[in-house]
Amino acid sequence: MRNGIILAKLANWFAPGTARKIFQDSKLQFRHSDNINYFFDALKIIKLPQIFWFELTDLYEKKNIPKVIYCIHALSHLLSRRNLAPNIKNLLGQLQFTNEELSTTQRHLDMAGVPMPNFMNVGHSLRRELNESDEDDDFNQYLQIDSGVPFILKTPELIIEEEESDVDSPFEVYAEEGEQYWLIQANIDKVTKCQSIIRAWSTRKANERKLRAFQSPQFISTITQLQFAIRGMICRKRQEERRQELQSLSLDIIIQLQAYCRGLMTRLCYQRKIEYYHAHIDQIIKVQGLIKNKLVNKAYHRLTHDHSPSVNTVKNFVHLLDDSDLDFDRELELEGLRQDVIEHIRGNNQLEGLVTALDIQIALFLKNAITIEEALKQTGALKKKKKEQKRMIMTAEAAANHHMDPFSLSVVDKESRQRLEVFQQMVYCLQTEPQYLARLLFLTNRQDLGHYSSHKLIESTVLSLFGYATNVREEYLLINLCKYCISEEIQYVESPQEFMRGNYTFMKLVVQTNRGAKERQFFRELFGDLVKQVVNNDFLDLELDIVSIYHKSINDEELRTGLPSGRPHAITAQDVQSDTEAIDTFIRHLRNLREITDMFFNKITSTVSEVPYGIRVVAKELRVALEEKFADEPKETIVKILGNFIYYRYLNPAIIAPEQYDVIDSIINPLQRKNLAEISKMLQRIASGSTFSEEDRLLSPLNEYLEHASKRFAQWFMTLTDVEDPEEHFNMDPLTDQVSTHKPVVYLSPTELFHLHYTIQNNLEYIEPNGYGILSEIVNELGESYFRPDIELPDTMVRLALTSPYEDLPLDPESQLDQLLVDAKRLVVYVIKIQSGPNLARIIDQPITAYHEKIWDQFKEKEFPDVQDEQSAAVKRRFLNLGRTNPPVDLKSLSFYQLKTLTYRLVANLKIGKRISSDNNYQDMITLIAKDITGKHARRIQRDQEIARTRQMLDHLKEKKEYLSDQVSQYESYLNSCMSAMANNKRDKKQQKFVFPFTRQYFHIRGLQKLGLVPKFGSYKYTAKQLYDRQILIEVVNIPKKHYDRISIIISMDQVGIITIEASYARWPMTSVQVDIRYDELLRTQFEGIQTMMVLDGMAKVNVNLLIYLVNKK
Repeated sequence: MRNGIILAKLANWFAPGTARKIFQDSKLQFRHSDNINYFFDALKIIKLPQIFWFELTDLYEKKNIPKVIYCIHALSHLLSRRNLAPNIKNLLGQLQFTNEELSTTQRHLDMAGVPMPNFMNVGHSLRRELNESDEDDDFNQYLQIDSGVPFILKTPELIIEEEESDVDSPFEVYAEEGEQYWLIQANIDKVTKCQSIIRAWSTRKANERKLRAFQSPQFISTITQLQFAIRGMICRKRQEERRQELQSLSLDIIIQLQAYCRGLMTRLCYQRKIEYYHAHIDQIIKVQGLIKNKLVNKAYHRLTHDHSPSVNTVKNFVHLLDDSDLDFDRELELEGLRQDVIEHIRGNNQLEGLVTALDIQIALFLKNAITIEEALKQTGALKKKKKEQKRMIMTAEAAANHHMDPFSLSVVDKESRQRLEVFQQMVYCLQTEPQYLARLLFLTNRQDLGHYSSHKLIESTVLSLFGYATNVREEYLLINLCKYCISEEIQYVESPQEFMRGNYTFMKLVVQTNRGAKERQFFRELFGDLVKQVVNNDFLDLELDIVSIYHKSINDEELRTGLPSGRPHAITAQDVQSDTEAIDTFIRHLRNLREITDMFFNKITSTVSEVPYGIRVVAKELRVALEEKFADEPKETIVKILGNFIYYRYLNPAIIAPEQYDVIDSIINPLQRKNLAEISKMLQRIASGSTFSEEDRLLSPLNEYLEHASKRFAQWFMTLTDVEDPEEHFNMDPLTDQVSTHKPVVYLSPTELFHLHYTIQNNLEYIEPNGYGILSEIVNELGESYFRPDIELPDTMVRLALTSPYEDLPLDPESQLDQLLVDAKRLVVYVIKIQSGPNLARIIDQPITAYHEKIWDQFKEKEFPDVQDEQSAAVKRRFLNLGRTNPPVDLKSLSFYQLKTLTYRLVANLKIGKRISSDNNYQDMITLIAKDITGKHARRIQRDQEIARTRQMLDHLKEKKEYLSDQVSQYESYLNSCMSAMANNKRDKKQQKFVFPFTRQYFHIRGLQKLGLVPKFGSYKYTAKQLYDRQILIEVVNIPKKHYDRISIIISMDQVGIITIEASYARWPMTSVQVDIRYDELLRTQFEGIQTMMVLDGMAKVNVNLLIYLVNKK
């Protein structure tokens, strides 16, 4: 059976043509497998389920003979069901086997480990696989068992044996035929019964087929269409009959009947809808809400995302602009706080001016007091009057000539003091107006600044101007300078590649400020441990030059053996690759470099918030400027520039020179520095996104790592630039300096200060191209610069207490236009609520009808109701303030025509101010209103923040006012105490001083004593000639000098700080002339550089310096 011959013949019997050529041989060969395959082909044709099949090896190699027999049984049942062959017989008890054969067969089955199939259920399993019922099987069994008639099918004779043929005799033939006849007659009833069963079975099968046909979709569709056609025919027939009946009726009755029918149908339909709506009221409300929400969201999306939203779109949301009572209260509170801030700032400015004046008076008083004391010490009591007069003249001349020095910054003469104040204003202006320094620094890189200008000195002076960003104010101002420098530099750059090649001043400023204590601490925390790990590893070598590695290995070999190496010294990099030792060392270096670089890289990218704010915000400004300038460039290009700035300019120096940034304290040897340089090169490649080329194919294994790390580095750079604005971070605004109790102070050397003045003056045309501005005014006020490099200037630092050059508050020049814009938007909103149109220009030009006036009146009653509370929102909305001088406009009293006229005037003024344009039909105004709608919530948040900041500012201003008031009181008290002390000192000395009898002074004092009018602090009587000889009196108007000895002049002081000068001359219309002069006025006159002044109502001219000297002496 293993050769498959029997199976092939069986296959050819029930599937003719399957076995094309049966291979027959007594010896089992592999070609016998073709016979088995013929059997499989026959199984496919007969469609025996695959579950009953066996494998080729199951028969050919006897791996599973039971399964083969099981397959033959299943085939027998299948052929029997198809009336192709009888069922296989039950051979139980018909075959005899010895015990040895049975045990041997069982042993082979156990060894094969195959299960024994269930031959009893093979028929049932076949029916289940074929999805057939047992009815057909029962019928076949009935035919075979109950009929008693041998079945016509017979088992095929596959094995043909030669048999002897016997020829029957006629008698035997007749006998056999008769027996068959009577046998048929005896079973005729059974045949009849069998026929009835067959007919019933056939009928049931036919009915089932019909039922399946009737239930098919095609039949149902056909029947349905037929039913529709029949119903339609019946309806048309009935309709025709009714039409014929109605033709006999009158037309009026028909129309009335139709109306009744239509009404009934409409009412029924409406009733059904109402009932349906009431039954689903919750769902309807929900759907309505969803639809409304979707429509509103769609309209709001147009409002927020359209660059030019339409008037109708804005009109749908103008109700969001209506302010509540709380909004108006907050706005009024903010406005009131601003007014208080302005008043306090102005008051503080006046107090500062008073403090400055008192400071000058004290300085002048101390100067004159010291001068007279020195003069008295040098002259002594026994010196002659001529020497004393000479000293007086020399002192006066020195005071007069002091202000002529162009480099003098003294505070005791007016011109020097004014020069110092102007320099202080200039430095303040350069700090707070960064566009000037940005243009100046641009010139340091682009062109020559002048014959005596130094680029390095300018850069160092700029850092000194901002105190190297050592405090919050200077750091904030320096960041603003860097921002303007970026804008100034980038407008002349044509491509990103050109920008990367440049060496810009703002980068130098950032690098210089990175040497501060805060940045050094950051670098130490970031790189300290990693750099120590590299430096402390004495065996670490990151050399990647394979030729150098080869030469080093030769040196090590010769040092180790003491013999010359046999390897050649002169060798190329290509030849070195064949040296195993050098290649192994190179691979080890490469692996170490990647591991250490990855440690540095992970440490850097894990740090975001710890990075100093200054470098982050400068990187942000650089990114924004690059994105605006090179909008068409890909994002990767911008990231490369950021990487070059952040890593190469900022982080790289701390890696390659860690000892200079206090990252480590130890000294680095050349090998350690080379290792750090190799790490830095790798990080630079990651930052720039570059990989190794084909020329460096030995380093190409690092390319995959470089590409992956570059993407992470790019994300880190972008994350680093996500930072808040400087104003928010530092909590700074333009009024911060007005709040501070102490003026900002900057220390500059005289060389830096006068060199800065010289450079600005020579480049003023570029620094301020308009030709006018605050810096131009300051430079013109300073006058021509006399700076030369060969001029010797003192080395002492100049302390500059910075003051604002603005006479009043630094108000926005367009603040009036801003307020006008707010008022115009408010009126435009009222107008578009009443009238509609495609654009604002058409609405303004649209004529006004009585209907519009009526709508406006109704709107006014709702918008401006009559309430008693003057602080309510309705009352506040009712009045419009158009300027401080004009009275408020009552909007409720205006007609709609007047409202539109006022609106048009405001819009026209905004057009003149270039805030909006009429070229686009005033679409700018509609767009601004749309932005106000979308930014309502943000405006409330901003307003609350402004209120908080303004309150804080007001508290600081009050503190500053108290501080200045105390300072004024202290200065006045100190000045009064000094003057009182000086006067009392003079009086005590005068009381002790002996007066020669019978002199003019003797009789003068005696006369005053008799009258009881002796001044508290002394009285001295001179002739005009005496004062003229001392050069104190210059001239007396209209009186010859020869009569000066007839004029008596009395100088006295009865109150502290008030000098009384009285003169008498017989030929004057009045007997005597008297005038009171305050001592501080004399000092002020001296400070202003005025050499002479008129006294005695303009009748005499005196020398101010000598008069002060005389007063101080007496």
